[in-house]
Parts: sequence; structure tokens; C-alpha cells
Amino acid sequence: VFLVDASDSIGTELREDQLAYIQNAVQDKPIDDEWAIIVFGANASIDTPFSNIEDVPLIQSNIVSSNTNISEAIQTGISLFPADARRRIVILSDGIETIGNAEAKARLAQASGVEISYVTFARGATSDVRVAEFTSPARVNEGQDFDINIAIESDTATSATLLVYSDNTLIIEEPVTLREGISNYTLTQTSDQTGFLNFSAQILVDGDGDTFTQNNTLGTFSQVVGQPRVLLVRDDENEVSNLVPALEGAGLQVDVIAPANLPPDTGALAVYQSVIIANVEARALTDRQQLRLQSYVRDLGGGLVFVGGPESYGPGGYFQTPLEAMLPVETQIRDQQRLPRLTIAYLVDSSGSMATMATDGIFTNLQLAQRAVNLSIDFLQPTDRAAVLTFDANGALVSPFQDVEEGTQLQTDVNSLSAGGGTDILAGLQTAERFMINEETDRRHLILITDGGAPPLQLVDTAESMNADYGITLSVIAIGNSQPPFLSQMATSAGGNYHAVTNAAEIPNILAQETVLATRSYIEEGVQSVNIVSNNPMTDGISAPPDLLGYVATTPRDTAQVVLTGPTPFSDPLLATWQYGLGRTVAFTSDATGRWAQNWIGWEDFSRFWGQVVNYSITENAGNNIETSVNMQDGIAQISVDARSEEGAFLNNLTLQASILGPDNTAESIVLQQTAPGEYQADFAPEIEGSYYLAINGGGIVNNEILSFNEITGWVMSYSPEYIQTAPNQALLTDLADITGGGNLADNPADTFITTQAPRTATAPIWQWMLISVLILLPIDIAIRRIIITRRDLRRFSMWVRGIDPNAAPEQRISSLMAARDRARARTGAGERDGSAITALRRTKERRAGESDTPANSTDVISPDTRTSPQPRRPRPVDSPPSDSLGTVGNLLKRRRTDDEDDEN
Repeated sequence: VFLVDASDSIGTELREDQLAYIQNAVQDKPIDDEWAIIVFGANASIDTPFSNIEDVPLIQSNIVSSNTNISEAIQTGISLFPADARRRIVILSDGIETIGNAEAKARLAQASGVEISYVTFARGATSDVRVAEFTSPARVNEGQDFDINIAIESDTATSATLLVYSDNTLIIEEPVTLREGISNYTLTQTSDQTGFLNFSAQILVDGDGDTFTQNNTLGTFSQVVGQPRVLLVRDDENEVSNLVPALEGAGLQVDVIAPANLPPDTGALAVYQSVIIANVEARALTDRQQLRLQSYVRDLGGGLVFVGGPESYGPGGYFQTPLEAMLPVETQIRDQQRLPRLTIAYLVDSSGSMATMATDGIFTNLQLAQRAVNLSIDFLQPTDRAAVLTFDANGALVSPFQDVEEGTQLQTDVNSLSAGGGTDILAGLQTAERFMINEETDRRHLILITDGGAPPLQLVDTAESMNADYGITLSVIAIGNSQPPFLSQMATSAGGNYHAVTNAAEIPNILAQETVLATRSYIEEGVQSVNIVSNNPMTDGISAPPDLLGYVATTPRDTAQVVLTGPTPFSDPLLATWQYGLGRTVAFTSDATGRWAQNWIGWEDFSRFWGQVVNYSITENAGNNIETSVNMQDGIAQISVDARSEEGAFLNNLTLQASILGPDNTAESIVLQQTAPGEYQADFAPEIEGSYYLAINGGGIVNNEILSFNEITGWVMSYSPEYIQTAPNQALLTDLADITGGGNLADNPADTFITTQAPRTATAPIWQWMLISVLILLPIDIAIRRIIITRRDLRRFSMWVRGIDPNAAPEQRISSLMAARDRARARTGAGERDGSAITALRRTKERRAGESDTPANSTDVISPDTRTSPQPRRPRPVDSPPSDSLGTVGNLLKRRRTDDEDDEN
């Protein structure tokens, strides 16, 4: 087996030389000898299975080339060998092992009778520049100056440019002159804000004097400790004009941003202890932003405070979004009795232009419209009524008005739509009107989804008359960049809403929002009393909150804690919280402005209330009692946590787990096991270079005291040792060969198939064949023991083979014999003599009986008298009459009976 090193330390430049060596080795081999190729880097792959051909194919396997694992390659080679062959491994490598233990596998090869030889392949002398070390303090205080240290190693003197980033923002760009060896640089920074500082250093080399670019970047972390820092997301400044001073007055650092600026990466959110979203509609946040926010709370233990308003919760289109899944309340009202019965019709444009691919490049405009209708139907109550209509050059009813119930038929019907034809909005509008005017529900609402492109004649007038005459409201969702003005006029004149959508992916959220607004029951306005219904730190020191002027109705989740409720009879939640993953989320269903919280703004506890709400969302940090470190070896990262009390005593029997968030925003959770007093460890296998966030959480009872821990720390996975330029490790290859009795085959490819090993034998299990033999022979054995075959059976079988019916044969023989008897009697008169003899015998018997004193009862003579006599008879043996007296037929029958008896015996 040839082990071909394809790692980055060798590169692709030597691939042809490796294959050429294998070709030279196999072209003169003995005809029966076989060979195989295994390609390896960080992993191993069988590229060519065993063969005795003399042509070597090109390498086809794709392996991870960022490390060299000779150990796994040897193990794979050992497993590939057959048992009954002399076996040799030839390693074609530079011997630079970065993971694994090749010497241990070599000893396994020795025990298995496998010889290891080698051929050294290595790059020529090259120059390389790399960031050898980049460090910063693990923890600094807010406002403190600190140093970050960079060590750059170069094989030759050269010029370069040093770049330093802080949280992906370039803070230093400086030309540097590198000498041969290590050049050290120290940069002073000031920690002006709390949270994590994620630094990365990059060196750009002038010219071509750099072998690897993978080792030109390195990162480090620092955690700034100080006042809690929170991020406030708002779409309108007026929504937070009173909230920001209240939070700052409670001792919080507040950064205010628009929804579009919410970081799409979880790592960028880790600098904040909590995120506050104030009256932002769902369509203002992308799915990516919501998913990253979800990971920030669930996996890193961040906090989330969701503040209401007319564009939040259900009216904001948050139904079935990632953010809704985080909240302690559902955006849908489950109490059907409090909602008016709604009739809603979906008028979907299915003209040819709707087949245009949407901006996401995945779905067409029509497909997104279909998804939006399906989502809207899910939001409806079972007692609501709905219908689906469409139009191209004509209007048509796709699914008639019906109770929603489960809505599956409606969704099936809307999914059947296909794009094609012209665009006549008026035809669709008139069709919808014709069917809707017969509906007798409290609310009737029509939603038009179109990309325009129709004449405006009578559209606005028709929409206005539908609303004036029949109370039908109309909302328009217009897809595209340049929409005609009559679409917005239609919505305005019919008492509905107009939505101009340039990104068709927003349609589902808009339609869910439209469904809520159509009911007009999700926003409760008027004086609303506030009731404290459970104890929670958010209401410490607060006994009588002022009345609110409105809120958004929601449904509390089963495991949520409801702290404040509105007035009866609904008692909707106003303030609720729950644990979501490692973090906490808080839902406040009213707002923090003069719209609904007018009485709260001048309230003396306004700042205290919001400070306590946000601080409660921040999971308590007891990280000062634990220290976390990460060490990586052989591709495995080991997390070590040292837990001690304030006095330095070991904290034992804790239950700790680590939530790990990688550079690609994938999360993993593992449990730490105690390995020594106060020490807990766990392993994980990182695959991507970059920054990792680790949230250590858990606790236990120590000395009757309940302890809890929640610490977030960082770790950077550096580049692989594969990219640290070194000379070939000839010593390792020599040791592997010495252990197994191999050698260096570089100068003698033809010796590859010459071996001094003794021939090997092997055993193979044969129980399968034995079992098959038993299954075949057992029925035969039973047949021999149970079935008796006589000569008569053999004769009958012989007759059957010759085509003679065995059952017909005896009758034919008897007929032949009878015919022969008749012919004999005719010739000789033997029948008359036989009859005379019998008559004479009868007369003699009668005479003797008359002379005797006792009645004749002998059975020697058979007569009608004796056969019917009632006298008792004593049986006695009767001598067989002479053969002459039986006649020819009798003798033949007697012989036949004798033969049958012999056959049976």
C-alpha cells in the first residue's frame, strides 16, 4: 500500500513525482503482486483499491489538506491488507506530522506483520512570513489602557504592511520592515466600552516571498469589565426618546441603532449584555438578523427585552418568525370568542409576469405569494371564512368561501396556481365582489397581491364602492420597484393598507400583519389598569403601576411567568418572562412613549422599572469564581474550568456545561466532567479557524450555599501547524521504518516488491458451508430412515419409466392368463376332468358321513349345505389340494400371492 501525502506542507507541486515513483515501482513487479494507493492529509482516503495492473491512475480523492495525519493513514493501510499475503506500506511524505501518533500505529503494524518503508518528498527551500503570536489581556477594566503584542516571523528580510482589526473595524494600518527571524510589535489600546474586544492581526507581504497565506492572520480576545452595555434597536427616534434617559439613569450604557444596523453575526452581539427592540415591525429585520439574535440569547446567554407598540407582536407581523419563538408570549390570540368572525379573500395575480424570479433568487413572485397566503391562513381562527381567487386576463374563483377549520384545502388550492396570461385586475376585483357580498360576517377584507401592469380604468371607483356599499375593506401588496399610483389609491379609498414591496421575501410577514389588522382586535386601547400578579425582581419596590392607554393582545406561553396583566375579563399579559436557552427574554406588550405610556413617563419609578427589567434580562454573572482556558492538541480542543471560592477553596461536585458558538455561527453544547479538585474539563473538535465564544453555565450546592455560574469567554483557533515552515521530518520516517523492519526506498523503486517476509497463511470461517450442507443432507437422512422401498415399488417405478401404467398391469396379466386357461381347456378338456374329480370327492365324503354316528361337520369339502348349516364348526387346518386339482388359473393365482408375500417380506 502506497501512502501518498497530499497535505498543504507538500502542496500539489510534488504530486507528479509521487505518482512517477509509484509507476516505476509497479511496472516491473511480479505479475501476481498487488498494490493500492491511500491519499492522506488530515484524514485518509482509499484512492485506488488493490490491483495487479501496471498503470497508475491520477489521484481522485479530495481530503482535508490543512493537517498531516500519518497515524490515520497507517491505520487505514493495515485494515486494507488481506490476511494471507506478505504486506508492506510505503510512505511518500515529508514526515511533518501535525496530528496523531504515527509511532504508536507503527508498533501496531509491527504486531500485525506489516513492514513500513518510506520515500521522502519535500518542498525545496522557500521563504515564508507568518504571524507567530498575538496576545492581549484576558480581562481589563473599563477605561483602562492595555497592550496588545504581535510577533511576526520571517525567513528573510522583507517589507510588509501590518493590519489590526477590532471587531472587524480596521484600527491600525502600518508599513513595517521585517528582519529575518522574529519582529515584535506592541500597540496600546484603551477599553472605552464594556464587553468583548475581538482583535485580529494580518500581515501583507510585498512581492512573492510568502509561501503560505493561511498563516498571515491571527486573532485574540479581551473582555472589558464595567457597567452593563445594552443595544437598543428602534425604527423611530420617538419610540425611545424617553426610554434611553431612563436606562442611562439606571446605570446602563446604551447604544441606539436602526434595525438595518443590527449585526447579522452573533459574535458582534456578544459585546452587549442585553438587546432591546422597541416597536419594530418584523419586516424591518431580516431572517438572518433574527436567527443571529436567537443564537445570541439561546447559546451565549444574552438578554432580550421586546417592547410593544402598534407595529410589534401580531400587528407587526411576527407570527411564526424566529423572534416570536424566543418570546414568552405568542402573537396569536387563542381565545376565539373575543375575536369577531372574519371573512377574508386572497386575490392573487397569476399573470405571466408573476413567474419572474424574486430577489432571493430561489422563488418566483407567485411562489412567495402562495407561501404568504398559506401563512395567513394559519393565523386565522377556525371559525373565520376564507376564499382564494385569482386573475390573469380573466377573474376566477380558485377555492370558494368556507370555514377555515384546518385550512388544508384552501392551502392546497392556492398551491395549485400557475403563472401565465395577461393582467386584468378589474376582472379579479369584480369576481371577488360578486362572491364577497353574500358573506354575512362581522368583517370582510380583501387582500390583493399583484405586480401591477394593468389599465387603471374603474379600479379606484370599484374599490371605493365595495367599501361604501358592502363594508369590504381592501389592502394592496404591490410587488416591484415602479408601481402605478392607482394601487395605493385603491387601498386608501377602500379603507385598507398599501404595501410597496421591493423584496418579495417580505410578503409573508406583510400578509400575516394584514390578517391581524383585518380583525381590528389585537390592539386594546383605552384606559387599561395594570395588575401585579406574581413576584419578580422586575417589580421590586413597585406596588401600584399607573394605568396604560393601550397594549397589544397576546397569549402567554405555558411555561412563562406573567408579572403584569391588564384588566379583566381578558387579563392579557403586559409583562412576561421566561428562560430561553441560556438567556432570558422579557415581553412588555405596551410601549414606552406618550402614545400608550403617557401616565408612565412622568412616573417617579419609570427609570427604576426599566432599569430592573433590563438588568433582569441580563443573566447574573458569577464568573469571578471560575477561570476558563482552552488548549488544542491533535485537532481536539480541551476546555478546562478552574472553580474556586472567594477564599480560594476548590468548588467540587458542580454541574457545568459549555455552549460553544463557532465562527460560522453554529452552536454546540457539551457537559464538563470533574477531573480533579475544582477542575472540570470537556473536549470538542473545532473545524474552522477563527473566533469561538464559550458560555460556561451551571452551578451546585457547596456548604449549603447555592452557587450559579454564567461566564462568557472567548478563544481563537489559530492556523494549523501545517503552515509553520520546517524541514522534512526525516527522523520520524526513519523511526517508523526501524520499528517494522523497513527502510528507505527512495533510490530503488524496483525493490518495492522485493520482500524477505515469510509467506503467510490465513484461516477462513466455513460454518456457512457446513450449515448449508446440513440443510441439504437432513431431508435425505430423514427420507432414508422413514421410507421403505420394495422390489414391487421398483418394478412399478420401472414400468412408469417405460410408459406403462402400473395399476393397469395386473388386470392385463389376469386377462391374459384367463384367456390362456380357456385355450388350454379347449384343447385338453382339463376342466371336465377337474369337475369329475370334485364330484367324486363330494360323493365319498357324503358316504363316510352317513356311516358315522355324528353329523358331518368337516370343512374338508365345501358344499352349499355345509356353508349354510347353523351347526357349529371347529376349524382345523385344511390341506391344500393338489396342484392338479386347482387347475391352471388357481396355480397361477397361488404363485401370484406367494410372490407378493415375498415382496412384502
